[in-house]
Amino acid sequence: MSSSTDTTVYVGNIDPRVTKSQLYELFIQVAPVVKINYPKDKILQKYQGYSFIQFETEEDAEYAIKLMHNTVSLHERLLKIRKSTSNLKKTTSEDNNSNGKTNTNKLDPPIAKLFVKGLDESIDIKLLKSYFIKLGPFYKNPDFFEVSNNTIRCAFVYYKNYKDADEAINKFNNQLLANKEIQVEYAIKENNRSQRYGNDVDRLLNKEALKNGLL
Repeated sequence: MSSSTDTTVYVGNIDPRVTKSQLYELFIQVAPVVKINYPKDKILQKYQGYSFIQFETEEDAEYAIKLMHNTVSLHERLLKIRKSTSNLKKTTSEDNNSNGKTNTNKLDPPIAKLFVKGLDESIDIKLLKSYFIKLGPFYKNPDFFEVSNNTIRCAFVYYKNYKDADEAINKFNNQLLANKEIQVEYAIKENNRSQRYGNDVDRLLNKEALKNGLL
């Protein structure tokens, strides 16, 4: 069983303007976050420029290091990320993630996830895949579902590369597929319903994952 040290990364070179919530929103895109310890100066009450991020597994911690060390900038400072060399300090409930709960849902790697709406009943996975995969490789096969009391048929399409997903939106959004007009856009994030896939951080993490052979 992994210890907290094994599942914790040290994050350095953090600009003091970066908040704990911003750190959480960044790292939750890589893997579920268990705990964040982000110390403040006791006198000035300013963040001290480093943090400890604890993940659920050692593999998640190693993945975060490989993906984000010297690649992600916040306020023009490259984050320095490595394995923690000391036990994570005891923290109060304030040191937990922003919603006060441990996120136990495993997230996909930084892929490009599209939401396709308005599909005809004749479109199955094989047919949908035949249209969309022409633009680039998938991370996994599409998922179908229905919304609005089962009256609107939809699907998620998972591309490995944001370039291919952008092209799919440009090609298929508001176009006819099996004589029905479909809408194609980036999907809403599972861990943050106010955001969609495709922001600058998503694209940076996706680029690094592709470069390092993680997708």
